Amino acid sequence: MLSPRSLLASVASLGLVVAMASVSYAIDITKAKMYPNKHGTVADFQPMSKFCGTRKIKVALSDGWGGNYWRHITRAEFEDEASKCPNITETRYTDGEFKPEKQIADIEGLIAQKYDVIVTFLDGGPAILKATREAMAAGVAVAPYDTGDNFPGKIGKDYVDRATESQRQVGEQAAAWLVKTLHGKGNIIMYGGTPGNPMTAAQVVGWKPYFAKYPGIKVLESEPVPTNWDPAMAQQKTAALIAKYPEIDGVYSETTGPIRAFLAAGKPLPAYVGQSLMDLSCLAADHPEMKMASIDAHTWMVRLALRKAVAAAQGIDNTEPSLITLPFTEDTTSKDPKLAVKCDKSMPMDSIPSSMLTKEQQIKALGGK
Repeated sequence: MLSPRSLLASVASLGLVVAMASVSYAIDITKAKMYPNKHGTVADFQPMSKFCGTRKIKVALSDGWGGNYWRHITRAEFEDEASKCPNITETRYTDGEFKPEKQIADIEGLIAQKYDVIVTFLDGGPAILKATREAMAAGVAVAPYDTGDNFPGKIGKDYVDRATESQRQVGEQAAAWLVKTLHGKGNIIMYGGTPGNPMTAAQVVGWKPYFAKYPGIKVLESEPVPTNWDPAMAQQKTAALIAKYPEIDGVYSETTGPIRAFLAAGKPLPAYVGQSLMDLSCLAADHPEMKMASIDAHTWMVRLALRKAVAAAQGIDNTEPSLITLPFTEDTTSKDPKLAVKCDKSMPMDSIPSSMLTKEQQIKALGGK
């Protein structure tokens, strides 16, 4: 029979063994290297299979708002990337309906349901970090995407990493194209998405100082015109702006609503820089007098965020860049054949030429239209 002291020692030893056994099955989601300050391009991306690991996991996309074609295609890109890992046993999507409290509740629900990975678009901005921090503390690998360069939050505490284009750079790219195309002189309107979203806020940091260097450029509205990325809302707001300002020479917008407004008003089309979209491509094809450039719509950024989060959940280093430079996909002012207009009228007009989905996958994502 063991003495009381020996018995206590044995119990303590057994407890240590049990504790060590339980730790051996746990993954420290902050241990794997993510390279959050590494810049690069799509050419630097690596296959999903490199990060799948072997542990069975559940992954989710927590969208802050899922109400347009860009979100539908992005969701399909996420699901397509997740399908490349046989050990991902469940893929979930939640829509925050542009209500921060709803997205916070969605993320808390995913924590309670023991999801291992949450990829998220933080439409509600820093308000959602409370929930991502809670998820990280629970051992869930969180990776937001399209946050812009300087989004608040601490890597390793609020999320394992973020996958984003430099939205400041996007703002600069759009401004530089407009300045070049208008020869440094003209009236410009800059549009945004949902009020307060991190993408638009970061773009402003790029275009405001760039335009300030050119006294011949006048930005007619000091802040980006919010449109919720809704073409109908953008068209309606542009109609009012056309009535307010007799001369508009250049526009940056991520929807084609403003072009529709100019056409409806019988006004000359302004120089137009926007985001890759089939409707924009085909409008340019139908109106060859329009000067147009499009920047990659980066619906595939969600794939990079998923790879980062899955790698963290599996304890695998991910050496891919986290900060991505977006290319121009079209430019009617350029002689480069790679930048030719990409209109394909066999596709839905809300499809995206720069997506990594196949034509069939995009058609399905857009409801088979």
